[in-house]
Amino acid sequence: MITFILLSLLVLVHELGHFLAAKKFGVKVEEFGIGLPPKAMTIVKKGETEYTLNWLPIGGFVRLFGEDMDPSAWDKLSGKITGRALFSKPGWQRAIIMLAGIGMNVLTGIVLFGIVYSVLGVPNITGEQVVLTEILPGSPAEISGLKEGDVVRRVGEETINDSSQFVEIISGKKGSQVSIYLAELESDGTTSDASRQVMITPRENPPEGEGALGVGIVSYPVIEYEKKPWYTAPFWGVVEGTKEAYGWSRYMVELLMHPAELWKGIGGPIKVVQIGQEQVQAGWLAFLRFGGIISFNLAVFNLLPLPALDGGRLAFLAIEKVVGRKRSAKVERWVHGVGIILLIGLLVVVTVRDIFA
Repeated sequence: MITFILLSLLVLVHELGHFLAAKKFGVKVEEFGIGLPPKAMTIVKKGETEYTLNWLPIGGFVRLFGEDMDPSAWDKLSGKITGRALFSKPGWQRAIIMLAGIGMNVLTGIVLFGIVYSVLGVPNITGEQVVLTEILPGSPAEISGLKEGDVVRRVGEETINDSSQFVEIISGKKGSQVSIYLAELESDGTTSDASRQVMITPRENPPEGEGALGVGIVSYPVIEYEKKPWYTAPFWGVVEGTKEAYGWSRYMVELLMHPAELWKGIGGPIKVVQIGQEQVQAGWLAFLRFGGIISFNLAVFNLLPLPALDGGRLAFLAIEKVVGRKRSAKVERWVHGVGIILLIGLLVVVTVRDIFA
């Protein structure tokens, strides 16, 4: 439930960005809705804006005057009213209004990351550790009780510092029982103090591609946090939050360049809620960091030049500037309508995949 509330708040913050930018440039905001239609009730009507509560408790929306109005209807409006319409504003102002929602998600992500690092401190990478990312069925790893997310501390008396060292040691122990000392990777990148010992015998002739233990591994940085004085902690929190925000933005852009990897990692509401519940159990700082990641996902996703998204509306604005005349609202409505149907279809597909995965 708390993850669902988080998602709705992040979408609402996105719409708040459009709302504030529209007000700033004098565009008439006809409605600011909490949740999605149909309308349940009017909370209040303040000035020219109706604030409503809607039946579908998912995010919100902003309805701007003239947003979908065709140029053929402009002449029927008085000059005073026309000046309050979105279509009457210069292209750069409309672009800012469209980008404001994305900007609010970026700002929210930085704030959430900033809170996390204000409390934890400044992260410093002090080395590497080997993390198990996959346990193959029927392998010595599965039989011995190794788990995904385990951190390999030692093999016998040898401390493990990187994945190549781990592979080399295990290769030299094939057919012999060895002790592996493990810890768990925490959500903030640190490892737990508790450790456990597992006895395991690497296979001499493993199936092709499985390795002696039957595990997937990755080298993960060892992170230690440097606490800052209370009066400078917020500043350093924002600095580190901005760094992480930049890192997630780069990661998302790189992921978009590899559709196959993107499709593997994409998830619907069910997967997001599952991950969110795991973060709740890990603690409130882990959950806030998860909120920052989701906020940046929303920002990057909305920036894509796809119909029904802010990026798609920016694309229409760019086309309008190139051809030198106002766009056809009828065509734009049709394209965005098709886009919404396709996005809903994608949502259904990934949700079904999450259910049966």
